This record gives sequence, structure tokens and C-alpha cells, in this order.
Amino acid sequence: MTSGADRPGSPANFHEKGTYRRRRLTDAARLAPILALILWFIPLIWPQSGAGTVSSATALIYIFLVWAGVIVMTWGLSRLLADDPTDRAADDGPEK
Repeated sequence: MTSGADRPGSPANFHEKGTYRRRRLTDAARLAPILALILWFIPLIWPQSGAGTVSSATALIYIFLVWAGVIVMTWGLSRLLADDPTDRAADDGPEK
């Protein structure tokens, strides 16, 4: 069996757990509008006629729930992104 030093190519980069989580939260915040748009477009593919039709009231309830879910999701993401202690230290500037 070969060790990691014997393998060709660059060595693996390992980041701190906090840095990794921060990047994933940033990725989630970037994808949130796309997810919201996809969820809001789902009623457009619901059948308009025939046996499987969806009532307008059901569609409006769905749209309202998606809207409320997007608000809660963005609030949670903003809270998690704002709670990063390294950002607070960087914003305060150098200690005197």
C-alpha cells in the first residue's frame, strides 16, 4: 500500500471546520433564490384540466407557504452567517 507522500499530484488541502462550514453556508445563501424560484414555478406544471386539477385556493396556499418558507430560510441563513466570530474580529480592526 502506498502512503499519501508517494502518490503523484498535489497534496490534499484541509481547511478548518469553521472555514468549511462558512463556505457551505455562503453557497446555500447563493442558491436560496434559485431554490425559491423553482418552488414558485411548480404550480405552473400542475394540470389545468382533467381529473387531477388543483384548485386555485390550494395553489395560493402553496405559494404562501413557499413564500413563508423562503423568509424563514433566509432569516436562518443570515443569522448563521452573521454569527461568525472571525468576521467580528476582522471588522473591529487590529487590536491596540
